[in-house]
Amino acid sequence: MTKGNDTRAMNLPNILSIFRFFVTFYFIYAVYQGRMRLALYLFLIQGISDLLDGFIARVTGSKTELGAYLDPIADKTMLVAAFVMLYFVNTIPGWLTLLVLGRDVVIAIGYLVLYRSASNIKPRPTIFGKITTACQIATILFVLWSADRFNLRAYDVIFFTLTAAATIVSGVHYVIGGWNVFTKKAI
Repeated sequence: MTKGNDTRAMNLPNILSIFRFFVTFYFIYAVYQGRMRLALYLFLIQGISDLLDGFIARVTGSKTELGAYLDPIADKTMLVAAFVMLYFVNTIPGWLTLLVLGRDVVIAIGYLVLYRSASNIKPRPTIFGKITTACQIATILFVLWSADRFNLRAYDVIFFTLTAAATIVSGVHYVIGGWNVFTKKAI
């Protein structure tokens, strides 16, 4: 097992990230079939594998450049698939799905602009981004868990509102941070 920044290193954390991609396809199919309990379990498996890959990479010193890209891409794939599929089955509102996807698109475009203007820019999550991810995951978990519990559906608005607020705050934070980096590089 290669340590360090070797981009070719296929280690356990990277395998777990790839595993999340495959589980995402099963998650999509489970939601499509209306099997929300199975979708909940698959989403939990994805979350646990995400925690494990980061933990293993830190503890064993097996962080790789490949993993630095695989992990966030697997995370975004998991979250985007969840929001889009849950929107299509009328479980999460369209406005929230668009807000979540819009933020990710703006961040991705901003990263590409910064990358093109200064090749040493690497994506770094912020505390606001982590809070947003936690809110998004909590919302998906709650929605999946409460799918057949109509008495709990009234609480959806709390999760939707917190997720929307966190998404907006982190999106604005990333845009301001990106703009500051861009203007410093442009000078």
